[in-house]
This record gives sequence, structure tokens and C-alpha cells, in this order.
Amino acid sequence: MHPQYLIGCSGYYYPYWRNRFYPAGLAPVNWLEYYSSVFNSVELNGTFYRTPKLSDLVKYARVTTPYFKFSVKMSKYITHVLKMKAARQSITDFQSLIREGLGDKLAHFLFQLPPSVQFNEQNMEYIMESIPHHSENVVEFRHISWWNPVISRALKKAGITFCNVNFPGLASYFIQTSDLFYLRFHGDPELFKSSYSEEQLKDYYKLFPAHCDQYSIYFNNTFYEAGYKNAQQLMDLTKK
Repeated sequence: MHPQYLIGCSGYYYPYWRNRFYPAGLAPVNWLEYYSSVFNSVELNGTFYRTPKLSDLVKYARVTTPYFKFSVKMSKYITHVLKMKAARQSITDFQSLIREGLGDKLAHFLFQLPPSVQFNEQNMEYIMESIPHHSENVVEFRHISWWNPVISRALKKAGITFCNVNFPGLASYFIQTSDLFYLRFHGDPELFKSSYSEEQLKDYYKLFPAHCDQYSIYFNNTFYEAGYKNAQQLMDLTKK
């Protein structure tokens, strides 16, 4: 059985992509539908800033191709205001809304923590108590202190997925804590802008852990054209 690759970008609604990625004359209301004809997954970033309407989520699920999947970024209130402290009910409410709207097109929830949240026993406890213990829940850290065996063991025991990153100035390495592998390319050295060469993508691809049920890889270098071009290049690599 071949593993599933979910490859796409962090977001799809970028005016710079008009007449470049999106065909000339294609109305923005139809961008997601077109995007889903090229890629099989997207990270919904807008959910980080505001709670989506149920009707919008239902529409997203309806206009995308049958096997399309969404990874949904957790509300900023949960990750950056509460910073995971006593956040279980807020997470439950948010996830219930997303599940109702996207149905079986939901793949992951992404918890992106700010760089100010560093590793310590207390912060780890907040995470373990608040996030449901399931591999669909993915935690992204922005401080290098989290790359350590203590959090790796804790997440592995809980079955929560560690989010791997390529991020400027963060000397990270791949960690796998569930049967899923999740990776975000943010653009390096220039955040959101830098493109990855085909050789760089090949090198990263060789480092992907073996024996995963699913590989979810998203490109967040979307300021210009790098994101969708790199995602297409990686898609080609996985098919060889």
C-alpha cells in the first residue's frame, strides 16, 4: 500500500497569484475550486485570525474535488492568547465547528505556538492537557527548545503529531511522533518569500521518515510565486 501524500500551500487566496497561478479572468470566488484541481490539500490560514462561518466551511467542502483535504490552523486566541492554558473547551468548540463544516475533507488541526512559548514542564503540561490525544492534531513550535527528547516522548505517547519546519534561523531537525509526517516550508532565508531549489527539495525528500501512513507537506513561501511552484515540484518528486 502506497502512503498518501497531501501537498499544497498555506492558503490559496493571494492576489499576486492572479493571472499567474490562476488563469486570466478567473473570478476570486472560483479560486479554491481551481486550486483543488492542481493540489490535493491546503492549509486554511484564515481560521487563525477569525472563526469561520459554518456556511463558508460547507462551501469550501462542496467546491473542492472529492479527495481534497483541509488542514485547519487553530484559532490565535487558543495558541497566542491562552497559550494552551486551560484551552480544552475552546479547542472542543472550535474543532466541532470545523468538523461540522468540512466533514470527511478535514485532515488536520494545526496548533502554531508563538516563539515566546519555550519548552518547560508547565508549558508541556498545558499542551498535553488541552490538545486531544490524536494524530490529526499537529503542534508547531517556533522555539528551538522544543526539539528535545522529553517532548518527543510525550507527544509520541499521546499520539499527537509533531510539526516539522524549515524556518529561518531555526536549526531544526525532523521528529516523528505519530504515524503521520507533517512538514511546513516557510521560506529560507527570507520568510514567506524565498524559493527552494529542486536540489534542496530532493535533499529534504530523501530525509522523510519511512513507514508513515500519510505525509502532509505545505509551502508557506506564498508571498510571490515560490509556494505553488515548489509544491508542484515536490508533487513531481513523489511520483517518480
